Amino acid sequence: MEKKLTRKEREKLARREAIIDAALEIVSEKGFEGLTMDELAERAEVGKGTLYLYFKSKTSIYLALCERGSALLNQQMAKVITKNLPGIKIVEELGQTYLEFIQRQPVYFTAFSYYENIIDQDVIEESEIAAQCEENAEQAMTYIVRALQIGMQDNSIKDEFDPKVLGLIIWGASKGVMHIAFLKHEKHRMKVLDEVDVSLKSLINGFIKLIGSGMRK
Repeated sequence: MEKKLTRKEREKLARREAIIDAALEIVSEKGFEGLTMDELAERAEVGKGTLYLYFKSKTSIYLALCERGSALLNQQMAKVITKNLPGIKIVEELGQTYLEFIQRQPVYFTAFSYYENIIDQDVIEESEIAAQCEENAEQAMTYIVRALQIGMQDNSIKDEFDPKVLGLIIWGASKGVMHIAFLKHEKHRMKVLDEVDVSLKSLINGFIKLIGSGMRK
């Protein structure tokens, strides 16, 4: 049975969530580099001392965004994995779920990338938030691998691959394609991007279709 929180614990949790809400707003408007602790305290309507009781640095705030975003994404992926569908269709729906989630809240994708760029074992061991991000990432991979296993069992996916290796390939490739899509979407001046007339959505959908055709039995 889940422990019932005291009023003080509920208030503390609500204040923490309000700070993360405010951080999400600021980063959406100004990017990660535009976030300052002063503005965050003001936007969250807490004193700066109170803010530092919850988050010691901007890094911990970025990790909190990663933690929240990955938890929300996993909730949606969990619903997909329980559907009574061929494995190949589950994989495709997981891809669409990821795409739609990132399109609605691109800040979370940036937070995921930030976490992956700074993370090492020492950070995970020293930070509860980083450890939770790591756990969420492992859970997401579990969903991908499970979808592949279902497909191999129902013959909708080729069984010549190790599902864990294939899951890692899909995960790594999707990160790269999503990064390129964001560069294109945000109009970064790279000639190779300018020469291809494609939207973020069509690029990701093309990737999902390509992966699906390669795995399909």
